[in-house]
Amino acid sequence: MKIFKYTSIVLCSLFLNACSSLLDEELYSELNDNYANSTEGLQSLLTSAYGNAQLRNYAYFFTSGMTSGENWNEYGAIEANFTPLCNFTWDSNHAYFSSTWKQLYSVIRDANLILKNTAGSSDQEQLIAEAKFLRGLSYYVLHDWFGRLPLYSSPDDDYYLARSTEEETIAFIEKDLREAASVLPVEQSVYGKATKGAALSFLVKLYLNTKQWQKAVDAANEVVALQHYTLFADYTKLFLIENEGNDEIIWTIQSTPQLGNPFVANTFPTDYPHLPNQTIYASRVYLYDEFVNSFAANDKRRELIITSYTNTSGVFTQLLGNNRSYPGKYEFDKDAIGASYGNDVPVIRYADVLISKAEALNELEGPTSESIALVNQIRNRAGLVSLAPGDFTKDSFRTQIFKERNWEFWYEQARRSDQLRQGTFISGAVQRGKTAAKAHHVLFPIPQTEIDANPNLIQNEGY
Repeated sequence: MKIFKYTSIVLCSLFLNACSSLLDEELYSELNDNYANSTEGLQSLLTSAYGNAQLRNYAYFFTSGMTSGENWNEYGAIEANFTPLCNFTWDSNHAYFSSTWKQLYSVIRDANLILKNTAGSSDQEQLIAEAKFLRGLSYYVLHDWFGRLPLYSSPDDDYYLARSTEEETIAFIEKDLREAASVLPVEQSVYGKATKGAALSFLVKLYLNTKQWQKAVDAANEVVALQHYTLFADYTKLFLIENEGNDEIIWTIQSTPQLGNPFVANTFPTDYPHLPNQTIYASRVYLYDEFVNSFAANDKRRELIITSYTNTSGVFTQLLGNNRSYPGKYEFDKDAIGASYGNDVPVIRYADVLISKAEALNELEGPTSESIALVNQIRNRAGLVSLAPGDFTKDSFRTQIFKERNWEFWYEQARRSDQLRQGTFISGAVQRGKTAAKAHHVLFPIPQTEIDANPNLIQNEGY
């Protein structure tokens, strides 16, 4: 994809102050140097990068759940996109793959322009750090979906870069996040901007997913040492709009009624009780009975699952027992504007850092009092009794940790990555009857539009 260079028409649509008229004869091969060097221009680029890094869309919100068997769906026009994800019949033309690729490479484009135009500047350290964080975050998500990547590090790079090696891709992400973490503040004056804790936490996840266990432990220790994050006391209230920005949230997808997310509108049936200003689409997203029944009866996290309801006509509907329980983690926003709801959706919480450290410690040492205690913090918050170190082997504790992750992070786009790390993504799909699931499905295909545009891009094996 040609992501770094523009004609004047595109520039005018993105940066209105950069040119005066669509009739100007002068064509720009790249952003006007004077504009990109200005405070206004740099801030516009940063705002654009932050906006695209907020994956407030169907692709990010639903892909992990549908492919991992956490959710299934029926009804609505969106079924045409959801069903291939559930059934492992997706191909390189699926809209979610191309939209995510383009959106995140737009972040990378903006970050690279910022970094080029602040090179050697001693008074722009935080701006540079934020750009590196956003670029590292974008490559992190792209790597999780597609594997090794073409690594654009400058707006002057050749259009048609080939994919780097797996090792080069991981090292690039690590370097960006590590350099960002060394400069970013622990807390920003504007909620939602990049912080030291966010950069370190994505490093924890990168190390975990690439099985660099000691590095994962060390990065998690750095997050803990910040003494900035704590577990929110009540899990059932953790995701309420009134509690957004609490001390457990490290990085989140922010939403407002004006710029909302599609979770709630696509989850519940149209006859579910709601206010006149709250639109519900025809599509529905469900949880399987097996998962709902896996919770202990007194697990507070289960309280956010809707297992029955009385509809707007007063008719009672039983959902549990029919594989149709609704994820109720995100409330109906009373200020919603149609189908646009203002619920923030966490990407990384402090709970994830703690349980990730426990997982890495177990891989290094087996179950220890420290790793068990970390998991017990999560369990105790949910109202469950503590686990005992003597009850587990390394293998059985690994299995337990993944159960804990399922119970803690459901409907938070975590399960696909967890299953990939555990090695159960394909086997679990086959057990669910998804006979089309094959080994190559551990990665998504490079979007066909990108393969067609870049002769040096090689498709993932099997597609």
